[in-house]
Amino acid sequence: MLANNKNYSDQFLLNPSPELSDIKYKRHIFEPHVFIKQEGDVADSIFFVESGFLTMSKTTCDGRRQIINFVFPGEYCGISKRKKYIYDIECLSFSSLRIMSRHDFESSVGSNIRMIKEIYDQMIIWSDGMDELIFLLGTKTSEAKTASFLVFLHIRQQRYFTDPSYKEIPLSRTDIGDFLGLRVETVSRTLSKFKKSNLIEIIENNRIKILNFKPLVKIADIENRWKQWDQKHTHHS
Repeated sequence: MLANNKNYSDQFLLNPSPELSDIKYKRHIFEPHVFIKQEGDVADSIFFVESGFLTMSKTTCDGRRQIINFVFPGEYCGISKRKKYIYDIECLSFSSLRIMSRHDFESSVGSNIRMIKEIYDQMIIWSDGMDELIFLLGTKTSEAKTASFLVFLHIRQQRYFTDPSYKEIPLSRTDIGDFLGLRVETVSRTLSKFKKSNLIEIIENNRIKILNFKPLVKIADIENRWKQWDQKHTHHS
């Protein structure tokens, strides 16, 4: 974990909702690939992502990692009634988090209608997104899976970034493979093909920038769903 470092990602730092100011919290800035919590740890904290990206993942007995969700700026993580976390929470990038005790969070959220709505909206996004993604990835080729995944992440992050034109995703090929259930070599070949076709740009620090959505949406075979999602789950400044 770092001390305060104001230069790493100020351009993506959110102004948290005023509701959070009513809850005691500590702000911490974490380096990439740091585990904030691990499966089996006591579930005593709630996290609000001011900037950066997190993953929620589980690891099998033989060491295989499965990413089960991503957490973007403006989202909460760790909300649960379980006594222990059932997944690892890891930073993909430099991340600024507000960390609240579960007790303080639960004591405040029950009487705060606006915060309840924020959390409800996030849970709807997560639920709708995962339902769609599971369906879309069920019988697709590796190229269609990867294209669906990139479009899906764009929809998720566009909801929260103050600059909706920003479409860079800080994911390694391993991260993508661990989410899609694909080998790293397969992911690399697919991304290279997308790059040669000028659909994406691969930037330093494992960032992927989408350059042309229409071909990606066509490869993913989600033209109709893309229109529905774009209208339902995004807003533009």
